[in-house]
Amino acid sequence: MALEVGKICKLDEVVINRIAAGEVVQRPCNAIKELVENSIDAGSDSITVSVDDGGLKMLQITDTGHGIRKEDLGIVCERFTTSKLKTFSDLRSISTHGFRGEALASISHVSFVTIQTKTAFDKCAWVGHYRDGKLHPKKPGASAEPKPCAGNTGTTITAEDLFYNMGTRKRAMNGRDEFNKVAHVITCYAIHNTGTAFSLKKSGDNMPKIRTTSKATKIDTISNLYGPSLGKELLEFSCDDKNFGFKSSGYLTNANYSGKSFRFILFINNRLVESSAAKKAFEAVYASVLPKNSYPFVYLSIDIDPQNIDVNVHPTKNEVHFLHEDEIIAGIQAKAQQSLYQCSTSRNYYTQARLPGFDMAAAVEEVKGKKKVPEGSESSRVYDHQLVRTDCNQTKLDLFIANQANKISEKTKSESSAASSSALFSTVDTEKPGPSNMSKEIKLSHPANKSNSSSSSENKENINTINVEEYVPKEAPKSGNPTHRRPIYLTSVLNLQEDICKARHEGAVDLMREHKFVGIANTQYALAQVRTKLYLFDFGKLSEALFYQKVIFDFQNFDIFNFSEAAPIHDLVMIALDDESSSWNPDHGPKEELATFATELLLSKREMLDDYFSIVITKEGSLSGLPILVEQYYPLLHQIPMFLLRLATEVDWESEKGCFQSVAREIARLYTMKPIERENEDGATQSAQKDPTDPNVPDWKFTVEHILFPQLKSFFVPDLSVTSSGAVLQVADLHDLYKVFERC
Repeated sequence: MALEVGKICKLDEVVINRIAAGEVVQRPCNAIKELVENSIDAGSDSITVSVDDGGLKMLQITDTGHGIRKEDLGIVCERFTTSKLKTFSDLRSISTHGFRGEALASISHVSFVTIQTKTAFDKCAWVGHYRDGKLHPKKPGASAEPKPCAGNTGTTITAEDLFYNMGTRKRAMNGRDEFNKVAHVITCYAIHNTGTAFSLKKSGDNMPKIRTTSKATKIDTISNLYGPSLGKELLEFSCDDKNFGFKSSGYLTNANYSGKSFRFILFINNRLVESSAAKKAFEAVYASVLPKNSYPFVYLSIDIDPQNIDVNVHPTKNEVHFLHEDEIIAGIQAKAQQSLYQCSTSRNYYTQARLPGFDMAAAVEEVKGKKKVPEGSESSRVYDHQLVRTDCNQTKLDLFIANQANKISEKTKSESSAASSSALFSTVDTEKPGPSNMSKEIKLSHPANKSNSSSSSENKENINTINVEEYVPKEAPKSGNPTHRRPIYLTSVLNLQEDICKARHEGAVDLMREHKFVGIANTQYALAQVRTKLYLFDFGKLSEALFYQKVIFDFQNFDIFNFSEAAPIHDLVMIALDDESSSWNPDHGPKEELATFATELLLSKREMLDDYFSIVITKEGSLSGLPILVEQYYPLLHQIPMFLLRLATEVDWESEKGCFQSVAREIARLYTMKPIERENEDGATQSAQKDPTDPNVPDWKFTVEHILFPQLKSFFVPDLSVTSSGAVLQVADLHDLYKVFERC
């Protein structure tokens, strides 16, 4: 039996239009994209989008463009009706978003469309209802012609019950997912068209989900839409090539940012498109910069000669083809890679004062070991994640550094300890401001007690190791060594000591007492371990707080180191005023007068400064000695001029307590640990490191580890501000790290 040959017949126009509409409008976001592009072509400076159920029940777009003429409302929803194209040759130079005249026609074949529009020349707005590309009466029996109504200049297009005649497609869509796709389209166009304000909200909501302003920059808009953490890591780049006839610009994130997914926004001739080749090119750029499963953000806009691009290759205009595609993408890739690598020589790591869930009270219990477990029980077993560092002589971080020339032998360490007093003063960079008449050789004298000049070195050691708790004033001030120390009876000083003791925090104190030094991280931080937690200690901030307490508790009981030749205060203050950090300007008066004023003021206070703080000033107005706060630790010479200037201008000389407190803070500021920086042959600054062959170079790492940190451990009385101010940062917890590794 012969098979019957099928008869070819012409499809009905309604079927043709619905098939075409299904290709152009595949999802609600495609309809939104077409309508947004039409609004931008109309010169709108504000576009508002409202959707219900992700656009399936209703989507509406309102713009402030030039509107549609009343005479064109009859054919506006028919296929291939447009004001942007007349002949096929116009496609070669098309510069608008739309050109085929299929957007409104396709939407009207899969939904119920209402258009309200008004031009600047119309006295009122006009509204029409459409179905299957033609005007349709709102109610049966009524006229289908557009009707006048009240409205503003611009156009409002509403599409209801999208895909009402495509049940299978509609059932396959989810309102939440469709809304996210619509939001992505609005986000992309808001970033690209910064001169237009965009707004997106769900129907019935008072507040929009997306809102941008027409005056915001691209970086402001990206920060608004994706968050400030992304916005502050953006890099701008651009690439032009006349040979291939293109210009490009964009923004990409640096190596400090990593997202959960690759956000790639590409516009070619102002059209939102996709390009797998361009996306792979940027993925290759970041492959060597970001760790695995970390992704960047890239916004790229390319302008190509319209004659070199074919925009009519995809029903939804989601793709375009253009000449020299490989060469253009390669050029943009190289430029983006160059911009990224130039700023990726270093990375920023954002720390926090304590990890989420950090409980200081629980930390105190842990450090004090109050939760004891009977020996021999099953729970007394120590697991790997509970192992702690118990010996400070164990291997430190320095042994893992490749440059072994920085390692110091035990013999060198002992020599450094003995010579550190002269080294810190004898190796001052000649380019730094400092008094010319200060000798490099400093003669030190150590009167342990001003009331008994024959005190021995044993007496000095006792001064530096006094238990802080013994300073708490009760009925009378107490001292660790009452025989040689001058007792303190000044109420203002006793109150300052009491303020320090009352502000102490047990958890922070135990943190200092129990820490184990791990190593130097950089010129600002050192690593220390407490139980199973790893911390960064800002030794600059901690040393300033330490030395302030030293001045308050060792009040009028300091040793003195004397200069081999006294330095005139007037000259030192002049040096400080010449420094930019002094913030001097002509409104403050002549420098000479300020220097004279500072010298006379300090001369009038010389007896008090000498008696209470061991700041020795001669009758001629020269500085000849400073206090020793910690054995074998001395300030840097180039900081003394600024110290004297601040001592004259920043101290509260009116009240007794305020005077002592502000002088103590200025002394602490002078003695704050700041590693010396020198200039290398290339002119770049680098921290001075200890060279075993050069005894004149101070080993600041040795000072931090063997002088400063022991003082922090035995003397310092911290309060809770050490964590809130960032002086102590918890960076890792062994127990939490084991949880991370278990998931890997």
